Amino acid sequence: MRTIQTLSFIILLSLIMSGCGTAVEPTPTQLAESMKGYELYSWQDGNLWEFSLLVGTNREKSLDEIKSPDSVLLGMDALTSTLRRVPPGQYVTWLSGETLSFPPGNIIKQVEDICKDQGLILNIAK
Repeated sequence: MRTIQTLSFIILLSLIMSGCGTAVEPTPTQLAESMKGYELYSWQDGNLWEFSLLVGTNREKSLDEIKSPDSVLLGMDALTSTLRRVPPGQYVTWLSGETLSFPPGNIIKQVEDICKDQGLILNIAK
C-alpha cells in the first residue's frame, strides 16, 4: 500500500512540475505571397503613428478597410513585426490618401531599412 502511495505521489509531483516549465513564444507564421504584393498605409492618431498592411489588389481600398480594427498596427513595433512576416521578394507599396499621411523622415527611413533587411521591395507613392 505504501508503495502505491509513493508511486502516486511521484506521478502527481511529476505532472505538477511539467507544467512549471518556461513558456515558449510561438513562432509567428509567415504571411502568404501575394501576386499584387502588399499595400502599406499610415496615419497619425495623437502622438502615435498607426499603420495598415493589406494584401495588394487591383482596386482602391476604402478607408473603412484600411482602418479596420482587424488591420490596424499600432506603432512601429507592430509594423516591424508584421513586415518581418512578409516573404522576401514581395513588393510593398506605401500609399497615402484621404486622412492618411506619411510619417516624418526618420520613421520612413526605419521602414525602408526594415524592408531592405527583409528583402522586400518598397515603393513609396508620394
